Formats: sequence, structure tokens, C-alpha cells
Amino acid sequence: MEVFIRQAHPGPGVRAYHTFGEKLEDARRYVREENIPWIVAVDDLEGTVHRMYGGLADPTYLIDVDGRVAFYDMWTHAPTLHEAIEALLERGGRGVVRGGIDHVPHMLPALTAGWKGLRRGLPQSFVDLEIASPGAATLTWLGYQARPILAPFTQRARPLPPAIKLALGAGAALLAIGAARAWRHRR
Repeated sequence: MEVFIRQAHPGPGVRAYHTFGEKLEDARRYVREENIPWIVAVDDLEGTVHRMYGGLADPTYLIDVDGRVAFYDMWTHAPTLHEAIEALLERGGRGVVRGGIDHVPHMLPALTAGWKGLRRGLPQSFVDLEIASPGAATLTWLGYQARPILAPFTQRARPLPPAIKLALGAGAALLAIGAARAWRHRR
């Protein structure tokens, strides 16, 4: 189940909600446009449920069979959540898994998929994000442009195999070394 909380990127085309009816209609639009197959509950206009669970932008709570939080993914990351679900299933659906919390701000998935939300609230959403976190809106646009290349890595449901992680890390290190050498030679 997902809880629809608030308009994350309001702007001229997508206003902040003033009535529960507006919020409910936007939730229906979201389910329809994104082909959401699961239940989407709509939080009240004040965001009571959202605040009760910490008020962060994109968290996921994995609840065990006894109704307790088994894992808290502060910034929803599908591969991390996949591993937590597998760990919970191995424990019979009970207890805390993977230390109970993932504090890592997984930014790459947001960079390749976040533009759709920002685009709906343009230009205000872009300006607001740039003011709050300089460069974030621009990087989100650039990540969206590069999604054909990046999405197989950033939008995965399952974790990358260790060998691929190692190869990507080695490639990134080689690129960084090459860039450092080129920069040093230009001086």
C-alpha cells in the first residue's frame, strides 16, 4: 500500500491542494497515469499520517506480520528494499531486518526519474528546488536526459551483482584518475 501525501512540486500547472477533493483527484490521476497496481490511500489535507511517519519526502516502511516496522528506508531505494523484503521473508515475516533502517540518501534514482514530477510544476518547481538545493533541479533534468543510459543501473528493482558493482567502481576510479591527470597536465 502507498500513502499519497502532498503535492511535492506545486507550480502553475499543479497547484498545492486547498481541498481534500483536489488531493483525491490528483491521487486518482497519479494511479491512472502511472498504472499503479497497488492500493493508494490518500492522507488527509493536513498530512497527519505523513507527519506521524517522519514527514520525509520519499520513505518506505516495511511492516512485519505482527504490524511492527521491520525496516525503514529513509529514501526509497528499490534494490535496498528488495534485500530487506528477502531478509524479512527468511525470518518468517517477523522482526527487524538489515539493522532496521537505511540512512543512505539514494540520489541516482531520483536524478533519472524525478523530472516527471518537477515538469508538472514548472517553472515554480524548478526554481524552488534550485533555491533549496542549488543544482538539484538542473541535475534532475540532465539525469532524465541520460535515462536511456543510466536507468538500467539507477531504476533497478534488484541489487546489482557484486561483480558488476566492482566493475563499475573500477571504471569510475579510472575515469577519475584520467580526469585528474588531464587537469594536472593543463596547469
